[in-house]
Amino acid sequence: MVKKAFLKGSIFVIILFLIIVTLGSLFIIKTNNGAKLTQGLYTNTGDSFDVVLLGSSHMEALISPNMLWNQYGITSFNYATGGQPIDVTYYLLKEVLKKHNKPIVVVDLYYLGSTNKFPDEGYTITALDNLKLSLNKVQAVINCTPLKEWFNYIFPIFKYHDRWKQLTKKDFNYDTSETYYKKGFVASHFLYGLENASNSSSTEMANLPPRTEEYLNKIIDLSKKKGFKLIFTNAPHDYTQTTGSKTWVSQPAKMFNKVAEIAKKNNIPFINYNKMTGQMNFNFKTDMVNIGHLNIFGSEIVTSNLGKYLKDNYGLTDHRNDSKYKNWNTGFTINSRVESDVDITNELDIKKYVSLIKNNDYIIVVSSNDNGISENIGLKGALSQLGLMLQSNNIVGSNYLAVINGGKVESEMLNSYKLTKTFVFDKDINLKVSTSSADNNMPSIILNGVECLNKQNGTNIVVYDKIIKKVIDNIYLNSNNTFTRK
Repeated sequence: MVKKAFLKGSIFVIILFLIIVTLGSLFIIKTNNGAKLTQGLYTNTGDSFDVVLLGSSHMEALISPNMLWNQYGITSFNYATGGQPIDVTYYLLKEVLKKHNKPIVVVDLYYLGSTNKFPDEGYTITALDNLKLSLNKVQAVINCTPLKEWFNYIFPIFKYHDRWKQLTKKDFNYDTSETYYKKGFVASHFLYGLENASNSSSTEMANLPPRTEEYLNKIIDLSKKKGFKLIFTNAPHDYTQTTGSKTWVSQPAKMFNKVAEIAKKNNIPFINYNKMTGQMNFNFKTDMVNIGHLNIFGSEIVTSNLGKYLKDNYGLTDHRNDSKYKNWNTGFTINSRVESDVDITNELDIKKYVSLIKNNDYIIVVSSNDNGISENIGLKGALSQLGLMLQSNNIVGSNYLAVINGGKVESEMLNSYKLTKTFVFDKDINLKVSTSSADNNMPSIILNGVECLNKQNGTNIVVYDKIIKKVIDNIYLNSNNTFTRK
């Protein structure tokens, strides 16, 4: 009887444990950084990475795996997350090594400057919430978070139990594979416009905070134990970013000189990009997005530099012509499309906008019930670049509909009454366009059963990219051609 009761009790505890763990993954807040870690740690473990990249948001925008691939045939993944402290980096690296055997590990060391015992909870959550429960995660929680938070980090359901009212379809069917083509990299297209106000030329040294030095040494010791190669970096940034902070070292430039000494002692390359901006022709005004992070243009410069360094010093195989890696070529193509589409979503001038969307891989839909559309000289001039006339047999009307597919005008209609037309492109693209929907008499563009518009009067333009199979932009224009985006 005792054995039977013990067995039943054990089964109950195991089932309860599994339920708690499962609900935890359901209730945690879904973020892009979380999706990235799931992709790189658990979902796409069939991909072998020559190089893994770790660190905070400085690294996230520093090295582009797609560019490393396109230029050198190097496979890599960027595991950096916003505000990732060095102690969390250590445990994240241990998790990476469970799936990837002796990759070259590149760690950006910006967060060595933190003097906090425990970092901002929001930064720690991003990483630890998305690690599967294991001994490594438990050790990470114990060493990187306050004692009072341990239980909530190990079993997130207790931290997020109030979220049950906020759960959506995304929580139940969270597709982390959708952005895998990025390989963890994120960078903006905006320009900072300011010079670097700090001085990186100092040769003096300053000690690291004890805790961050401890974890830097742990990473070094782990590389010796596991036999993988280490490279340290310091991304270009303005050291005045942390001036006056009570939770940061007062002299970052001198601290990184100390890092160089530690790295040299352990035969580890330390690439201090803050001291290499001149030789790389790196322009702080145009290659940074803000005081601390590179934009896409700056990343191109640094990634190319690192790629050449890897090729020259580590004898990595170029996989570009290997059929086993063809999915990397596909990922690069998709990523290139998405990056080029970004320029479209940032443009606010109608003439420049139309020149950007003039692309044979796009479907462009225009729908309007604006009374003044036929008299809008600016809009008419811009749309003429696409072969549109904004007129129909000299009829003046407020209902306008136009569809362009692959650079060809499939339909253009202007009239005084409601216009509705359906299209089927490439067998799987079903489009229904109306200048006046059934409700509220608003323009309507329904793509594969989904309404693209936000029920707003005026001229509406939707741009669909056939390569990535997504609507990449949706704009509304008033009579002055001022942009509003959904």
